[in-house]
Amino acid sequence: MISSLHSTFINTLTSITPTLKESKFLQEGVLTPEEFVMAGDLLVYKCPTWSWAAGIPSKSVPYLPPDKQFLITRNVPCKTRFKDDGTEGKSDTVEDDWLSVAAVATVEEIPDIDTEPEKKQAPQEENLNEEDIPDMEDFTSENNLVEEDPASAQPAVSNIQKTRTYDITITYDKYYQTPKLWLCGYSENQQLLSADEIFMDISAEHARKTVTLEVHPHIGTPYAFIHPCRHASVMKKFVARMVEKGVVPQVDKYLLLFLKFMGAVIPTIAYDHTFDFGGL
Repeated sequence: MISSLHSTFINTLTSITPTLKESKFLQEGVLTPEEFVMAGDLLVYKCPTWSWAAGIPSKSVPYLPPDKQFLITRNVPCKTRFKDDGTEGKSDTVEDDWLSVAAVATVEEIPDIDTEPEKKQAPQEENLNEEDIPDMEDFTSENNLVEEDPASAQPAVSNIQKTRTYDITITYDKYYQTPKLWLCGYSENQQLLSADEIFMDISAEHARKTVTLEVHPHIGTPYAFIHPCRHASVMKKFVARMVEKGVVPQVDKYLLLFLKFMGAVIPTIAYDHTFDFGGL
């Protein structure tokens, strides 16, 4: 599934692409590395499930702080497959854009940083020099008070069996100058999901098209990623809508809005938006 040719081509272009220095958020919907860090800081502040990570030191990029190479949230639940969600084949797109906007919210309703956030546990240091695949200890439970009738024994509840978890990361794509979202999935038994299994949790419009597999730039193992080629154009449309409604777009809220429209691609993966907004 991993396209080595495509990966090599993009990596070559990225290496010769100058780092964006001047803000073009309002004009083109893109971010400088500094703006990406600013937006990431707000995401971490407002959404305690997210944290910054350093990744493998040898894969660190110079245009981002060493300890802020990418954002990560772990163990995100996915209780149903996309085909079971009743949404397959349904989309509400903005003109010809491939990203649905049904769940996108106005940033005017995102509160500013004016109150102390709830206390959270300090995130563990990301040490990715070795494989970072979580293990789950097997365990059993017995009811010592009631003797179970073998004839009445039933298999585990199906929706519990189907529950998967995902590690989601957000990197900065220097070539496209936008965030880039990555997925690594685990079964209910904490086994890595195959590509085919991951595509079961992706919108049918995007699986194998705008969602493919590639080696994660800061972790070094294969992840599914949502191709960022249209992110800037979609964000530009949202910015234009906000301006039309008299809202002044703020670049530090970029990732909060970005995660809203990513929900159209991964509708059954319940990553925490923290805020509940009305639609545009």
